[in-house]
Amino acid sequence: MLTVMRLPLSICLFISTLPGVGQSPLTHQWGNLLDQKKYGQVERLCTSWTHDENMDTQVEAQKCLANLALSKGQQLTLMGGDQGGGSLGEGYTPAAVDAALKHLNEGLRLAPHDLSIHEGRLHVLEVSGRFDEMAKALDESVTMMPETDVSQVWLPYTAELFDMGQASAGLKLCLILNSHYPDSHEVIGNIGAFYNILKQPEESLPYLKKAVDLAPNDPMDNWNLARAYDYANQIDDAEKSYAKALALDPEQKEMPGSKCLYAEFVENKLHERDRACKLQKAACEANRQTACVASEPPATPALKP
Repeated sequence: MLTVMRLPLSICLFISTLPGVGQSPLTHQWGNLLDQKKYGQVERLCTSWTHDENMDTQVEAQKCLANLALSKGQQLTLMGGDQGGGSLGEGYTPAAVDAALKHLNEGLRLAPHDLSIHEGRLHVLEVSGRFDEMAKALDESVTMMPETDVSQVWLPYTAELFDMGQASAGLKLCLILNSHYPDSHEVIGNIGAFYNILKQPEESLPYLKKAVDLAPNDPMDNWNLARAYDYANQIDDAEKSYAKALALDPEQKEMPGSKCLYAEFVENKLHERDRACKLQKAACEANRQTACVASEPPATPALKP
């Protein structure tokens, strides 16, 4: 199944290293100590900053102490996906997560419009598998920062959850974003894509139709709409949407592998074997050129003389 999601990001370990977040001199100071695992020095330094008269320094202290807790509490974590399977990666102990969240929430109390803290909190909740808390945090963050570009800041978290195999959690985040950004075809399209992944085409179709209405020439939305029609066995509509999506992305830059999947659709749903064979030879690896395999004639029963 090729369902296209938008804007995957690499998951970053620490708040200070999140994309687009520049390092202040204070961040550089505690960051170097943290890299050297001089935890005692980091704790003394950053705790002293919590009493500073300068509000920015107090905020920096909370970022530092959150990162300290995460650094001390790193561990490998196995997280199961809601469609089966799982992933092994960097995570944190529950105690480290609790401590980091305490400092991040205090940082947001002091500086409610500091985007790096909002991003850091979402990251910590994501990699620790606290998806219900992540959804609540996202709703709070978007409410506090309504002018933020949804496609650049918030939507990438849904793509990360897709990469982690957490379709239900990703869908929940998209639905929250849709309540704040009801005319974003990117958000609406990702809702439909998640419903496709969850094998619920009847739910995905209204969202994907709306996404295509909002952005008729978006290849991802048209492709995902074609997949939803395909899953729902609405063959004529699927064929039209496949053709449009492929025309919008002829080099498969946004939908790698789409031409081979379309060839399989031609074979299995349109039952046009010769055409499917030509398409598969052009787009599929040898083991997926199933339309080109000659069918064996039925065996003739042996007769006794």
